[in-house]
Amino acid sequence: MKNSVHNSILVFVCKKKYFISLLLITLMSGLILSCQENSNPLAYPNNDKLISIFEHLTDSLITNSKTPGLIAAVWAPDQNLTWVKAKGKSNVATSELMKDDMKFRMGSVTKTFTYTVLLQLVDSGKVSLEDKITKFLPAYTKWNNITIRMICNHSSGIYNYTDKSPTLAGPVKANPMKIWQQQELVDIAYPAPLYFIPGSAHHYSNTNTIIAGMIIEKLTGNTFPYELKKRILEPLKLYNTAYPADNFMWGNYSHGYSWGENESPLPDVTEAFNPSYSGFAGAMISDIYDLKTWVQVLVKGSLISSSLQTERLNAISASEISGYGLGIANLGTTNGKKLWGHAGTIFGFKTLAYYWPEKNITFILMFNNASFDPTMILVEFFDKTMKFIEGKL
Repeated sequence: MKNSVHNSILVFVCKKKYFISLLLITLMSGLILSCQENSNPLAYPNNDKLISIFEHLTDSLITNSKTPGLIAAVWAPDQNLTWVKAKGKSNVATSELMKDDMKFRMGSVTKTFTYTVLLQLVDSGKVSLEDKITKFLPAYTKWNNITIRMICNHSSGIYNYTDKSPTLAGPVKANPMKIWQQQELVDIAYPAPLYFIPGSAHHYSNTNTIIAGMIIEKLTGNTFPYELKKRILEPLKLYNTAYPADNFMWGNYSHGYSWGENESPLPDVTEAFNPSYSGFAGAMISDIYDLKTWVQVLVKGSLISSSLQTERLNAISASEISGYGLGIANLGTTNGKKLWGHAGTIFGFKTLAYYWPEKNITFILMFNNASFDPTMILVEFFDKTMKFIEGKL
């Protein structure tokens, strides 16, 4: 949505000792005048150039990749910018166009919900970050020196069960409607050696989050979906977000394409599998508006104590441009500015949900193609937005 300041009328009053003058100016070029000497010239910027860059980036992706459609949104209220766009097709077979309110599978953005519930249990004293996971799951004896903290920031060294097959889709395509028990997924990983001495490095592992969800169920005596709904979805009124019980999506949703294997043509896999294979690590469904609300809450930490939120954001290095805290990731830049949130991949979909707390800017990107990595698109969005705010674009 473009800045509505063009062709508007600005009325301002400048007071002097004995008189008041009223000046009415029609704005034709987006110029903002003020009688305050220290006013910020970027308080109401002309956003057209930045919007043009966003449009070009997303148009190019539709044109030059096999991605049928996407939804992209940038909310920057302090810059008077709301840009929400749906492009391409949500359903290739029917040529239905993508719409911005369509639901999609969020993949590993699910992890941020799972770990938040676990951290709430830390706050309530039911578990400590330094507790060993075998305190709650004693059957996994060889993991007896791995802590809750380590499964939250992926420093446990536990093998990633989705790496077991040459392709992620291998065991799912063999039996796509199989309902996977979460313990079954952990049991796939258990025989494998650890990647490293626990706590000494970082290796992203879906198994860590499955373990987190199992501990939640052990501590509460309830299913994870029940705790998720009670603790997060209902309080935040995330009515378009859910942990699905089967392969079906509901309401207004985008179709998703590709098993992540660079197929041609891309197969429609929207409801072709049971998402229990991703489980507590990646099964959830949402839309961009719910994710906007969620990622802001996640980064601001309003659902856990301030002290625990500080620990949550104490990220360890995950790559040259990223870090990982307690169930939350960051993307950084050379000058120290960081986006916080998470990315997600599941068959058919890619999702990026990040928030820049220093500037109160939210970025949500969704693509209905699982066969490419969109991370650098987000980095480009962030880079151009940062330069725009600093007056360097």
